[in-house]
Amino acid sequence: MKQPIGVLLLHGFTGLPETVDGLIPHLKAAGIPFRMPAMRGHWTQPRDLVGVTAKDWLEDATAALDDLLVEAERVVLVGLSMGALITLQLAISREADLAGVVAVAPALRVADPLAPYCHLMAKVVPYWWMPPAPKGTAYGTAKNYAIFPTKAFVEFYELGREVETLLDKVKVPIRILVSKADKTIKPESSQVIYDRVGSTDKDLHWFERSGHEMMIDWEKDRVFDLIMDFVRTRQPAQAS
Repeated sequence: MKQPIGVLLLHGFTGLPETVDGLIPHLKAAGIPFRMPAMRGHWTQPRDLVGVTAKDWLEDATAALDDLLVEAERVVLVGLSMGALITLQLAISREADLAGVVAVAPALRVADPLAPYCHLMAKVVPYWWMPPAPKGTAYGTAKNYAIFPTKAFVEFYELGREVETLLDKVKVPIRILVSKADKTIKPESSQVIYDRVGSTDKDLHWFERSGHEMMIDWEKDRVFDLIMDFVRTRQPAQAS
C-alpha cells in the first residue's frame, strides 16, 4: 500500500549531500518515504559538471519523483537554492502529483555582481571558484565544490531567469524560507517568488542569522521544524 505522502529532497548548485541530508532523520522518524537524488554532475568532482545542462537536472529530479510515486500517493518537494528552482519547475509540470513545495533560499537572483556577465566569462574562463562561507556562519567551509565549470554556472544562472518568468503558473501550496543574511542569493528573490506565484496557499518565513546554506547553519532546527510542519499539514486527514 502506498504512503499518503512522500518527500523529494533536492540539493543546490555544486552542493554535496550534507547540505540537505539533515532532514532525513526527521523524515525517517515520521515514517515518510523520500528520495534525495544527486542531480547530474554533483557529489563527485567538479569536472563532471562539464557539459551538464539545466535540462539534465530537471530530468534527474523528474526521474526521482517518478520513482518516489511508486511508494507515495503525492509528494512534497523540498529544494535548496538551485533545487528550489527545480521544485518550482516541477510544480508547474507535475502539479497533479504534488502536495506542495518548500523552497529554501531559492536561487532566483544571484548576488554576485559578476553573475550577469557569466556568458562572456564562460568564453575565456573555463572554471570559476566558489566563494568561502561568509564569516559568522556555523558551517565554516562551504559544503560544495571549491570550483565549478563556468558554463555550468551559466546554466544555473539562466535557470533562475527562466523560472522567474513562470512564477504565475505555480499553483501548488508553497512555503518559502529565506535568510536576510544570505550573501550568495539576493534575499529579495524569495519575496519575488511569494508575490508572483499563482498559489493561494503560501507563506514566507524570514530568518536572521543563517547564511545561504540554511539547512546546516545556526537556525537549521527551525528550518527543519518548518519543513516538517508543512509536510505534515499536506497529509490527508485520517478517517475516523
